[in-house]
Amino acid sequence: MTNSRQDSVGCGAGSTSLFGLWADPVLLLALMALWIALALVFNGEPEIDQAISSMFFAAQACAQGSQASACGVFPAAANAWLGAIRSFFHYLPVVVAIVVMAILARDLAAGRRFGDARVRFTATAIVAFLIGPGLIVNVFLKEYWGRPRPASTDLFGGLLPFVPAGEWSNACPNNCSFVSGEASSIFWLICLIPLWPKRLRGRAALAIGAICVFTASLRVAFGGHYFSDVVLGGLSTLLVFAALAVLVERVFAATTRM
Repeated sequence: MTNSRQDSVGCGAGSTSLFGLWADPVLLLALMALWIALALVFNGEPEIDQAISSMFFAAQACAQGSQASACGVFPAAANAWLGAIRSFFHYLPVVVAIVVMAILARDLAAGRRFGDARVRFTATAIVAFLIGPGLIVNVFLKEYWGRPRPASTDLFGGLLPFVPAGEWSNACPNNCSFVSGEASSIFWLICLIPLWPKRLRGRAALAIGAICVFTASLRVAFGGHYFSDVVLGGLSTLLVFAALAVLVERVFAATTRM
C-alpha cells in the first residue's frame, strides 16, 4: 500500500528515482533530434514564421518616406488585460523556482542528501532553470544571436531585416528574438510534473501544457517573438533538463555501486 504522506508530496524519502522518462537517454536523443530538425525546417522555410506572425498583425498605411515593407501594429500588445496576464506568466517560473529551492533547502536541513530522490530531482530542476532559460537563452542566445523581433522588422512595421530562425546575424544588438526567454522559462514547469502527487499529475500536466501554449502564443501575438522562437525556446529547456537528468542518475547509479 502506498504511503499517503509520500503521495501527498509527490515523493517520499528514498533512492527511487523521480525522473522517470526524463532520465532515459532515448528521450534525450529524441529531444535533441527534434530540436535540430525543427531548427532546420524553420530556417529553410522562413515563410512559416512570417505567415504565423502576419495572422496577429494589423496592417496600416505607411507614412510618407517610411522604409518599412509593411506598416501596422500587433493589436494584442496594446491590450491591457493580455498585458497583465503576460506579466503574471512572465514571473510565474521565478516564483516556482523559489518554491522549489525552498523545498530543496528544507530537505537538506532535514539531513537528506544526494541519495534522496527528491533532493536529486529538485537540485537538478534548479540547475536546469539556471543553465537553460538563464545561461543558454538569456545570457547567450538572446544577447549574441542577433535575430530581430517581429515588431522590429520591416515586414511588420519596423526597420530591421527579417532573419530566419537559427541564422546568426548582427542586425539586432541585444535582447533579441532567438530564442524566446519566456517560452524557455514557462516550459520549465513541465519538468516539475513529477513533483506533483501521483493522483494529480495528469491534471497538472494538462494545466501546465495549456499555460505553456498560451504564454508562448502571447509572445507571438504581441510581435515579441516568431513561432520558431517559442517552439525552440521551450524545447531547449526540456532538452537541458533531460540531459541533466541522464547525467545525475548515471552518477548516482555509479556511486551506489562503489
